[in-house]
Amino acid sequence: MQQNESAPAPGHSASAAQLPAAIVREFDGDHLEARTTAAVRLSTVSEDGWPHAAQLSAGEILAVNAATLLIAVWPQSNTTRNLARDGRLTLSLAHDGALLEIRARAHAVSQPQTAPELSVFRVEIESVTEHRAKYAEVLSGVTFRLYEPERVLARWREQIAMLRALA
Repeated sequence: MQQNESAPAPGHSASAAQLPAAIVREFDGDHLEARTTAAVRLSTVSEDGWPHAAQLSAGEILAVNAATLLIAVWPQSNTTRNLARDGRLTLSLAHDGALLEIRARAHAVSQPQTAPELSVFRVEIESVTEHRAKYAEVLSGVTFRLYEPERVLARWREQIAMLRALA
């Protein structure tokens, strides 16, 4: 799917520097139950220069505002190492019939001193690009099924509370 080169649909921009209001609402931490199956693809730059893929759940992302996110990742992960070393990342998700590509830079806020023990990064949005095809619409991105939804939602609520405290 390629970025739509024609004029964007009314109300949609092909590129912007801030998140759409609907995405800010999705990641405000108040709607975790509605996002128990959707993941956001997080791509970082590995030490050898290749993209490194990871997934974030709704319980690991908090929209501070339209230009800033907080994300929580496992401290021993390649993602944490890549963000600490390089800081560049791309988030990708399905939104409004298109693929949203969010380019940003991350800076460590908290290393594994938070409870639960996660590394937290402040993510400053540099660009948001909507990739829309004339011939098709994106219906979903990566999805998953929780094995223990109530237990995971409880952990997500704790993680969001920790992110809000750092906001």
